[in-house]
Amino acid sequence: MKEKIIGGIIVVVLGGTTFAVSQTDVVNNFANETGMSQQQAEEYVDKVQSDLASFDQIGTDLITDGNTITATATEMDCVNYAYEWESPSLSCFDGQAQLRTLGANETKLGECYKALDADLGAGAKAKISECITDIDAVSASYELPIATAIMTAEELTDTRNSNAYNKSVLKSSLES
Repeated sequence: MKEKIIGGIIVVVLGGTTFAVSQTDVVNNFANETGMSQQQAEEYVDKVQSDLASFDQIGTDLITDGNTITATATEMDCVNYAYEWESPSLSCFDGQAQLRTLGANETKLGECYKALDADLGAGAKAKISECITDIDAVSASYELPIATAIMTAEELTDTRNSNAYNKSVLKSSLES
């Protein structure tokens, strides 16, 4: 994603297509997505504007993380080892399956983000919609018991907010 902020309008290039996105629309979508107040959403969006990574970079990071999570799930030994996150409501085998889901969802989203850096022509909007669907799948994965068992509340909040921000930018692009 390449972007430039010009008087409250963010010029975003996704899939080789240029979108003029209102920062107000991004803030509104972010507030709706997170349940934050309008002021909290505006403060968050203003704060992250100075520290944005490209969708290509975010995609690369998600693919790496997703592959690591999937490999961790594969290497788990549920027969001979008890993990500290195991509980009566979260067995090792369930946790292992949930980790595979989380890893696969992160990898799929990462691949979608990376595709946004290519020239997709008329397929740009369809790819953006696909990425929004993938964001929702990753966000649902962070609601799984394994995610809340292995991540801190702060990590989960930061990750959810980051996903919600990216979704807000993509959604605003489609609406522009």
